[in-house]
Amino acid sequence: MTSKQEYIEHLNLETHPEGGWFKETYHSDEKYYASESNGDRYYYTSIMFLIDNDNPSHFHRLNHDELWFYHDGKNMVVHCIYPNGEYKAIKLGNDINKGELPQFMVPKGTIFASSVDGKDDFALVSCVVSPGFDYADFELMHKSDLLTKYPNLETVIKRLTLE
Repeated sequence: MTSKQEYIEHLNLETHPEGGWFKETYHSDEKYYASESNGDRYYYTSIMFLIDNDNPSHFHRLNHDELWFYHDGKNMVVHCIYPNGEYKAIKLGNDINKGELPQFMVPKGTIFASSVDGKDDFALVSCVVSPGFDYADFELMHKSDLLTKYPNLETVIKRLTLE
C-alpha cells in the first residue's frame, strides 16, 4: 500500500483551508454563468483529497453538489448535516459488505465534514464539484454557531469544527 507521505509528495498535494491535503486535477474547458453563484463557473472541477486523523475535513458548506470517490487508505466517514437538520454518517470505502460506499454525493447546502478514526490512518479520495468549485461558494462553519443550532451533535461538532 502506498503511504500517506508518498501520496502527498507524488501527487503534489497542498494543505487545504478546510483540513487535509488537496490538488486540483481537472476542470472543464469552458465556463458559464451560474446564477446561484452570481458568477462564472467551470462546468465541473475535480481534486485529489487526502485526510488523516489529525487533519480531517472540517465542517463546511457548498452551494453546489459534490461527488466523492474513494480510492485508497482506510475507510472514512462523511458527516452530513442536511438542510432539514438531519445528521447522517456515510462510510466511504471498498468493503460494501460492511456498508461502505465507493462513491457518495453531498447535496448542495449540506453542512459536511470527513474523518478517519485510526491514529495512523488516512484516506485518499477524489471530489468533483458541479458547477465547479470556487472559494466564493465555500463557507467554513464556526463551532459556536453549529453548537447553538445543533446541540444534539456536540461530540462530532467539537471534533470536526474549527474555532
